[in-house]
Amino acid sequence: MTADTNKKTQRTFQCKDALWQKFEQMARELECSVDYLVNDAMKQYARQRGYGAAAGSPSIPPPMASPPSSAPAPSPTGLAPSAPVPPPPAPTKVAPPPPAPGKRPVAPPPVPAAPPPAAAALAPPPLPPPGGSALPAPTRRAPGPPPPPMPSGGARSMPPPPPPPPPRGAVAPAPTQGAAGAKLTISYQGETFPVTKDRFIIGRGKQSSDLTIKDPNVSRQHAMIEFSNGQYYIVDMGSTNGVEYNGQRVQRKVISEGDSFRVCDHELTFSFS
Repeated sequence: MTADTNKKTQRTFQCKDALWQKFEQMARELECSVDYLVNDAMKQYARQRGYGAAAGSPSIPPPMASPPSSAPAPSPTGLAPSAPVPPPPAPTKVAPPPPAPGKRPVAPPPVPAAPPPAAAALAPPPLPPPGGSALPAPTRRAPGPPPPPMPSGGARSMPPPPPPPPPRGAVAPAPTQGAAGAKLTISYQGETFPVTKDRFIIGRGKQSSDLTIKDPNVSRQHAMIEFSNGQYYIVDMGSTNGVEYNGQRVQRKVISEGDSFRVCDHELTFSFS
């Protein structure tokens, strides 16, 4: 009868605590038992020493023959040592391409060395080329007119007095349409609404309009008073019933003093103040 090569018997041996802790750590990382690692380490060591496996078990190929002097020392942990890492290859130098036939190689121009700061500061200015004219002399500006004579006493002249106020009873000129400082107002149902924006909205929507007209025929944003290039314009904002001036529907028109526009059945009169 042949002995069972897979039979296992409990053994007792002594080892260093640090080595056993390393085997426990490897067992946790590899998800195996410490017994498996110890058996595998013994098997690897026996293979390195040239001992074959037990009879009836799969044969373990012996390591490659090598001189005894160059044999690697066994690892303290019992595992096979890692193979040495070959050194990186040395960088190769690329030779410059040969010059074309019939042409002489042109050497790069030498880079002049920068002079030291002290020598550069003390260097004399460059001389003019031989046979050439010297540098032109700097041109002088013609003197300006003399300042006005000071009045007697040495006091400076005072600024001119402001213009006198207009006489009483004089009528100031009426402001023109869109003039600077002229304010546009809208008269609607006996009330006056000042135009205080460059885009003044007229419509039915209470939240979306500046002048609200409560009429279902009026769109939410029916018309707009726009100030552009110093003039006021009335602009139809795509309403259903439109904006009328003198019985005709208009899309965009300049607002003049006293103009009246109709939005559905409502009349809006414009004036400047």
